[in-house]
Amino acid sequence: MLPSWLLSVRLWDFLFVVIVSGIILLTIIWAERKIAARVQMRVGPYHISPKLGGYLQLIADALRFLTQEVIIPQDANRWLFVTAPPLFITLAYLPAFLVPLSPHFALLTGPALQYGLVMSLAVLLYLSIVVVAMGWAVNNRFAYIGAARESLLTTAYEIPIILALASMFLTFKTIDPVGIVERQTYVVGAIYNPIAFIVYIIGVAIATSRFPFEIADYEGDVATGPYSDFSSIFLALTFGGGIYVGLFSYSLLGALVFLGGWAPITPGPWPVDILGNLAAAVWVMVKTFILMVFFVFLRSVMPVLRLDHTLAFSWRGLLLLSLAAAAVSLAEFFLL
Repeated sequence: MLPSWLLSVRLWDFLFVVIVSGIILLTIIWAERKIAARVQMRVGPYHISPKLGGYLQLIADALRFLTQEVIIPQDANRWLFVTAPPLFITLAYLPAFLVPLSPHFALLTGPALQYGLVMSLAVLLYLSIVVVAMGWAVNNRFAYIGAARESLLTTAYEIPIILALASMFLTFKTIDPVGIVERQTYVVGAIYNPIAFIVYIIGVAIATSRFPFEIADYEGDVATGPYSDFSSIFLALTFGGGIYVGLFSYSLLGALVFLGGWAPITPGPWPVDILGNLAAAVWVMVKTFILMVFFVFLRSVMPVLRLDHTLAFSWRGLLLLSLAAAAVSLAEFFLL
């Protein structure tokens, strides 16, 4: 008979998210490098674990970052320079612990779980503030330019993403993530409102600097922008890994709202049906992984847009699409 604390759903949810997200991030970054290499007729990561196609290259890179000297520029704001990177990756990771992975498999319990999606979105939208703070803390021209671009880009994606998710809340007539997934047994949210799904995908691409919207930190002209002069562990927490963690959290929300989450699996209560709940959680992570593969694939096939073109596209096109998505959901709210 196992002790009760070993069967705690919160403990299992925490460990599951940490372990599985780590595997997904390792695989996604390796896949991004390999896909880009294949398109450009290169080999990509190879020397570390050649029999696995360089799959363990990221682990070697992480060890290199951890063993490098931490260098803080003389003119930088030392307090922000040191605290902003850990805050960035914490905010990027937190939403993964605020949403359920099955009806009975979640870190939050009780009434708080109903607001998991809303709290997750609120946390993710704070990332842009931390990025701007990092650009200001570094105190160089490239970081200032990148921070200014990031502050402008928030006006391009925040409202569309909020409207896309709000549209789905209207369609499903609830903000409870469990209720939203239960209404997607065979028809997923992306089919209920494809316009909202398209808006969400484009908005997330802008928010996470996915091509063609890698503008604030584009190495071709601003030398990683707000992340300039960050090195060692700080670079791993931000430009080297934190951005991908944010992409993981956004993709997880998308998997729950637009791709049906764990549906059509219906596990029993925890801990009576541990395997069923774990199977449901794995199914959610598979959908999350599929979304992330799409986003990283864009790096190989898309150019980089100019800032003014991106803002014009968002204000004149994406915003109108998000309003159209809200109109579709409003009609579904009264008709369905």
